[in-house]
Amino acid sequence: MGPFWTFILLYPEIFLAIICFFWFSLFRLIRQRQKSNLPVNWPVFGMLPFLVQNLHYIHDKVADVLREAGCTFMVSGPWFLNMNFLITCDPATVNHCFNANFKNYPKGSEFAEMFDILGDGLLVADSESWEYQRRMAMYIFAARTFRSFAMSTIARKTGSVLLPYLDHMAKFGSEVELEGVFMRFSLDVTYSTVFAADLDCLSVSSPIPVFGQATKEAEEAVLFRHVIPPSVWKLLRLLNVGTEKKLTNAKVVIDQFIYEEIAKRKAQASDGLQGDILSMYMKWSIHESAHKQKDERFLRDTAVGFIFAGKDLIAVTLTWFFYMMCKHPHVEARILQELKGLQSSTWPGDLHVFEWDTLRSAIYLQAALLETLRLFPATPFEEKEALVDDVLPNGTKVSRNTRIIFSLYAMGRIEGIWGKDCMEFKPERWVSKSGRLRHEPSYKFLSFNTGPRSCLGKELSLSNMKIIVASIIHNFKVELVEGHEVMPQSSVILHTQNGMMLLPWLLGFVVKYPEIMASAACFLLLFCRFRRRSKRIPTNWPVVGALPAIVANAGRVHDWVTEFLRAAAMSHVVEGPWGSPGDVLITADPANVAHMFTANFGNYPKGEEFAAMFDVLGGGIFNADGESWSFQRRKAHALLSDARFRAAVAASTSRKLGGGLVPLLDGVAASGAAVDLQDVFMRLTFDLTAMFVFGVDPGCLAADFPTVPFAAAMDDAEEVLFYRHVAPVPWLRLQSYLKIGHYKKMAKAREVLDASIAELIALRRERKAADANATGDADLLTAYLACQDEIGMDGAAFDAFLRDTTLNLMVAGRDTTSSALTWFFWLLSNHPGVEARILAELRAHPPSPTGAEPTRRVIVSLYSMGRMEAVWGKGCEEFRPERWLTPAGRFRHERSCKFAAFNVGPRTCLGRDLAFAQMKAVVAAVVPRFRVAAAAAPPRPKLSIILHMRDGLKVKVHRRQED
Repeated sequence: MGPFWTFILLYPEIFLAIICFFWFSLFRLIRQRQKSNLPVNWPVFGMLPFLVQNLHYIHDKVADVLREAGCTFMVSGPWFLNMNFLITCDPATVNHCFNANFKNYPKGSEFAEMFDILGDGLLVADSESWEYQRRMAMYIFAARTFRSFAMSTIARKTGSVLLPYLDHMAKFGSEVELEGVFMRFSLDVTYSTVFAADLDCLSVSSPIPVFGQATKEAEEAVLFRHVIPPSVWKLLRLLNVGTEKKLTNAKVVIDQFIYEEIAKRKAQASDGLQGDILSMYMKWSIHESAHKQKDERFLRDTAVGFIFAGKDLIAVTLTWFFYMMCKHPHVEARILQELKGLQSSTWPGDLHVFEWDTLRSAIYLQAALLETLRLFPATPFEEKEALVDDVLPNGTKVSRNTRIIFSLYAMGRIEGIWGKDCMEFKPERWVSKSGRLRHEPSYKFLSFNTGPRSCLGKELSLSNMKIIVASIIHNFKVELVEGHEVMPQSSVILHTQNGMMLLPWLLGFVVKYPEIMASAACFLLLFCRFRRRSKRIPTNWPVVGALPAIVANAGRVHDWVTEFLRAAAMSHVVEGPWGSPGDVLITADPANVAHMFTANFGNYPKGEEFAAMFDVLGGGIFNADGESWSFQRRKAHALLSDARFRAAVAASTSRKLGGGLVPLLDGVAASGAAVDLQDVFMRLTFDLTAMFVFGVDPGCLAADFPTVPFAAAMDDAEEVLFYRHVAPVPWLRLQSYLKIGHYKKMAKAREVLDASIAELIALRRERKAADANATGDADLLTAYLACQDEIGMDGAAFDAFLRDTTLNLMVAGRDTTSSALTWFFWLLSNHPGVEARILAELRAHPPSPTGAEPTRRVIVSLYSMGRMEAVWGKGCEEFRPERWLTPAGRFRHERSCKFAAFNVGPRTCLGRDLAFAQMKAVVAAVVPRFRVAAAAAPPRPKLSIILHMRDGLKVKVHRRQED
């Protein structure tokens, strides 16, 4: 083998780079000699470089291309990515596809999938479904009830909302982002027209409504689908990441709002016919298809379609209209002259609103609106898909399934369509010599579509815009801020954009020199992230997320979370590595706690993912949601409130402390040996909880510290549960498939737990059968067995219910109490002046450091909340029981959303009083008899779902009489 081939085999990338360089150079040279401004169809990449380079002013570049190409041009995307499409602005082609051959050019399945946010509504439907919905919509829009309601709504909103808002801004001389104002106002109007309800989007404080933000994000996601290969966005949808994740979240918000409105309207069904669209659809019928109106999905899709169709058209057109008024003051002056003498209604603040009937004669005003729509159509393109092979009027052959995009933006700027003055803003072109409105064929002026799909709301939209424009122009003078550049934004809707003069050059440079720009981007990314690290906020790196920060702070995770929550105003999103459970919002804000745990409790259930992670707890009260949780909570509340049970708890606690804990500590004190107080308390609370739940003392707390399989299995399960929170999902699934590691450990722990609980249940049943009239047993298992008929289960189902219920009670009773007692005695050893009645330890060191909400997306850090100066004041990190006492010496109450150690809202811990009673009993039994001396070094919290101490609490115990 010669040296040439050896070089190629050793360095193939260099040889490939040389070949590509010469190939693209030759291709560029050929194109330059052709002296054409049409996009270059590069090998492999197609016309993608042209699209990327001109993305931010794509509408104008498309218009330039179509001028040179004779109004029709085939765009080729990258190889193998199915991104080829025909783009046109030829009126003859429009008429051919939208009218003469309407059935051969449906929206198509690809369009419907791309706009799946609209469901099966009128805007995406085809064939029979479209025909039915079209007939229904025509019936609604022609109804006098609806038209009267729509006109009164726009007049009311203009006079009571829009004009007062602008009047406030005018009085203070404030700059106004007019498109944002119109977007919110038109969303409010459209929502009112569809649902007869107010979103109240527009106010002096200009809030961003959740529903409006969701529709905006949905628009952005749909645009993204248009400019990337279908395989890419479908993969993103499958993985639920990027814009597809935003779209999914937006769908949830939109559906929630709409289904709530449908439910409200159904509840008001007997209140008589209303004029809003939803009421009309729900109460009117069309022959054989009447049953469809009551289908909620149909109503949802219909409502979404009308909202998206209505909100953008008005807002975008009005924005461009007032921009043109600023550029053409003579047009504004002529409109003002036309409005003189027309009747208007007066609203508070001496503001005048014109009614629709009085504006019928305002021909020039409507001409100016139509001229705005010609140059700046709200929807800059339409899309069709060829059902069969066809030949267009200009001779272009179209294959089956070809996507055809009609550029409305370019159509308004073609000299062959609108004449030599096509680029000028001239409302006069819409007025005839006799002063009447001039008609133009709809396939030439496509802003309201054409053919069978012509917009049914055309007259309504124009009426709304005329009312708004006339009212604003009559009351205010709108001026463009000096130096503010306006250009169309790349979107499915023609929004305005404040572009930068540098942007076209920059994008061209990116296309030519991607390796330089990639290096610069990486440098800037690293620079920004290192700057962010200086603020103590964890860095969310690409691929690995915040994993480096998590690993670096693994030994002090709770204090680290507290630090970055202080820097991040008590809330921050932490991203996991790709493949991990997902992004997590961590918060210590009491307002968030109250919002999720109380005010919006129904919207934040435990969720299926939480139940799957804590599957060892079965269907018990910790995992349950909905009716199952409600039933279990009612039953548990009744049993825990029973006087016999509470008396038995008090007696059992006293007996265990006197016969178990005190003698054990007495022996330790006599020997002078060190003891792990955390282990002692975990054994004590395990025994006490078993006595309360099963009526049996397992003997875990004894002088020889025996190993009890039940308790050991609970420890193993707790360790695995924490591991599931931090390990990547694919790794967990692999362990599950291979039955190794933590999966194997959990399986063994479950076997022990199930066997232990089954044995205790059988023992209790035997005891009950032997003495059917016994009334002395007051444990919870006996109580649950006694109410089997009420529970409504038998056989294996009832056994599973008993197993899940008792295990949940064991977990609740053992870990939280033992953890609190351990921290209490450490604090006590460092604060000898503090006496028994101390609650603040639970604030500073809550038994459960975090509370996870649905799908682990939200984590409430109780540990951090207790250390936030904004929550507890400047002494938040000091151990000060006095904060819980009033000047009168009484106990001070704090809101549960601020002190969430016992949870908040409907899930507030039922055993709170029982836990306090136990802890007070333990403290009262230990403190008078013994002095506990702990090491001076502060203990470190253990990484766990319970706030244990990492190495336990090694102490020496001294009898009080020895001091």
